[in-house]
Amino acid sequence: MNKLVGIGLIGAGAFGLIQLLRMKNVSDSISTKLVNPRVHKVSLSGMSFRTEVSINNPTKDSITITKPVVTLTTNGKLLTQSASENKTITIEPLNVTQIDTIELTLGWTVIGTFVVGILKKIPEIIQANKAGKTTNMAEALGIPMEMTFSTYANGIFYQSTPEKIL
Repeated sequence: MNKLVGIGLIGAGAFGLIQLLRMKNVSDSISTKLVNPRVHKVSLSGMSFRTEVSINNPTKDSITITKPVVTLTTNGKLLTQSASENKTITIEPLNVTQIDTIELTLGWTVIGTFVVGILKKIPEIIQANKAGKTTNMAEALGIPMEMTFSTYANGIFYQSTPEKIL
């Protein structure tokens, strides 16, 4: 009986390992793209931004994820976060999958802190504009903004590393 249990445990372990390797292959191969990012609404509470996400899966394996929660931070401080939804999405093999709308709302107090910082840097921005160097303008603005997302992929929690967007 002990041999039977041992064989069952080895089989279950091998199956789990194969599933993890397939998920790793998919995660290394997929690419994502923002589709139609836009300002959705301006209200008394702030500005709402919406976008859809397109996921290209060039592998032969599919994966099931929950709708990702997108988080924007600056210097590690939370700016805004999308609402979490318990909605599952299947990323089909050899296909492009569209994730429906993700909405982020920035409050006026958060936007105000950026405006004050930008106003202080107007001379640097003008100088970068005169030099015709748009990369220098982004540096002159100096608003470090990072984006992360978290989701469940085939029942396993995943959180991306912070990606600098500004």
